[in-house]
Amino acid sequence: MRKFLALQRPSDVEEPRDSANILTFMLHRLHVGVAMKLGLMLVTCIGVLLIGASFLLSSYLATQLQNNALEVLRSNTRIFHNNITTEYKRVTRDAERFSNVYINNYQNMSPVPLHSMDAEQLKALLSNTSINSHFTELTSVFASTFVRQGEQFVRVSTSLQGKEGRIATATVLSNDNPALVQLIKNKPFSGVVVLYGRQFIGHYEPIADKDGQVVGAVAIGFDVKQALQPVIKELLNVHIGDGGYAYVLDAGFSPGTMIAHPVLVNQHVENITDAHGYKRFADIMARKTGTIYYETVSGYGAAPRKRVAVFEHIEGINWIIATTSYVDDIAQSSNLVRNSLLLFSLLLLPVILLVIAFTSRILISKRLNNVLKISKAIAQGDLTVDVHVDHNDEIGDLLSANEKMRQSLHSLVGGVVSHARHVHEAALNITEAVDGQASTSVETSSSVAEITSTMEELSASSTQIAEHSRAVVDIANVTLEDCNKGSDSMGELLTRMSDIDSDNQQSMREIMMLGNKSKEISRVMIIINNVADQTKLIAFNAALEAASAGDSGKRFSVVAAEIRRLADSVTESTFEIENKISEIQNSINRLVLNAEKGSKSIKAGTKACKVSADRLHDIVATAEQTSTAAMQISLSTQQQKTASNQVVMALREIVVASNYTSQSIKDILSISQDMTQLSNELNQASKSFKLTDDLDEQA
Repeated sequence: MRKFLALQRPSDVEEPRDSANILTFMLHRLHVGVAMKLGLMLVTCIGVLLIGASFLLSSYLATQLQNNALEVLRSNTRIFHNNITTEYKRVTRDAERFSNVYINNYQNMSPVPLHSMDAEQLKALLSNTSINSHFTELTSVFASTFVRQGEQFVRVSTSLQGKEGRIATATVLSNDNPALVQLIKNKPFSGVVVLYGRQFIGHYEPIADKDGQVVGAVAIGFDVKQALQPVIKELLNVHIGDGGYAYVLDAGFSPGTMIAHPVLVNQHVENITDAHGYKRFADIMARKTGTIYYETVSGYGAAPRKRVAVFEHIEGINWIIATTSYVDDIAQSSNLVRNSLLLFSLLLLPVILLVIAFTSRILISKRLNNVLKISKAIAQGDLTVDVHVDHNDEIGDLLSANEKMRQSLHSLVGGVVSHARHVHEAALNITEAVDGQASTSVETSSSVAEITSTMEELSASSTQIAEHSRAVVDIANVTLEDCNKGSDSMGELLTRMSDIDSDNQQSMREIMMLGNKSKEISRVMIIINNVADQTKLIAFNAALEAASAGDSGKRFSVVAAEIRRLADSVTESTFEIENKISEIQNSINRLVLNAEKGSKSIKAGTKACKVSADRLHDIVATAEQTSTAAMQISLSTQQQKTASNQVVMALREIVVASNYTSQSIKDILSISQDMTQLSNELNQASKSFKLTDDLDEQA
């Protein structure tokens, strides 16, 4: 009983053998509650998920923010480009407007319209230099008047200074000036021109006589840098991020010259390289529009920093406007978002842990403590504890299992208590009975000894009669044994014949099934033949279509011929298969006939075996009757000997048994005394269990 009630000690926890059990092993070795283990596991999983999601989201946002920042950089470049282009067009329109004003001054000095004057009159009017000087004083713009001499246009008055600072009168319009061709065609020209090493945004207007022949021209121009200086200043005042700025690079008049830059203005920058020898400005002039990345060093000993530059080409003045910024400035907002997400995840983890711990304490810890309290009460023997199942979950199932265990223990211990009382009472009765039997066995032993001596004399006289009848019985037994062996052999033969018949029937069924399968194959071959016929028909139609198509259908006719050849091959193959199937079916029919003949022969053999078995059974019955008669004779002759011997042996055994009985009774007496003591201990142990709340009833 003590071994039955003892609780086994749980085995030590083994070390994990693979990485899959590491987490389980660590949680097992952690001396905290189940709710806390569950909370730690959930927080770990949630933390990994949050941090992973934060990294993924921050990477995505970083990419999007960098793309947006790069798009902002492109947008700024387009804005600067549009501002310079707009200002250039405005200056061009001003040049055209001033050109009309300049011509009107000549018109004011003439009594007739200019287009109604002859060539000489127009040339004389255009040669008046007072108009140019007066116009320059009023407008402060470059103005020139040309008189045509053959294919050349000679400056007769101008405010343009040539080389060495002199007024460029009596000079001709150079052949590389794009306005020359237009003026000869009596067409105006507006655009950028180069005069004496300087760029001007100018407008050239031809002047024709009454015959429509161009006899002169006027030109109004603005210095490019001075005209666009307000836009350039506005451009230099723009800052992008911590170290971003915009600059203008000349790609036409003086390639590689920096027109506007915070540091490199008016410098030739085409050969400037970055930290890795990359000539970024030369690449910009070659590409004119696009985006480049390069690394620069801000000072001696400083680490290189990566920059990005977005640039666009300005038509007309042949400039390149570019905006640049540090890449890490662009990514600064994305890094801030990533760090904010990670910080939020780290701050959220303790809150999640507290929520899980509080929830687990209510839903798990309190209920597990209740289960532990009930289990301890049952372990201490209190089987009256009240078990209340509060929820339909795993803990509720555990409470139900505790209730079933309590009920089972209650029933078991109740039975043990009842049986212990009965065993104790029976042990007392056995002890009293054994004491009386010990005295009776001594008297019986002496009486049996006297009877034994008398029966030994009677046994000697019956021995001779029994020996003569024993020989007859032996012969009858040998005959009966031989008959039984023959009957068993015939029975085994009959069983084998039945098995052969059953196997033959199974073989016939399988042969019939094989015949049915061959018929199904024949039906499939019919379908294949139909498909082959249809294929031939299709091939024939295809050949007709190919023939009607002419040269373009020759290849298709070859394909149709191959399809028809394939159909013929399939038809021949199916014909051979049908012949083989027909041969198989004939063989199957022959096998069926042979199997039926064999079945009849097997049935005839089985019937003959049954007849032989019946006859052997009759012989066995006759032999049994003979053996029985011999046994009766032997029994009648040996009855006296057997009886006497049995009596003698019984008396001798009784004598020996009586001695053993005396000793056994003594042992039984000792055992019954031990049983009485053990039943008393069992009764005391069962009292340690509390089966009811009423102590008097338990007692």
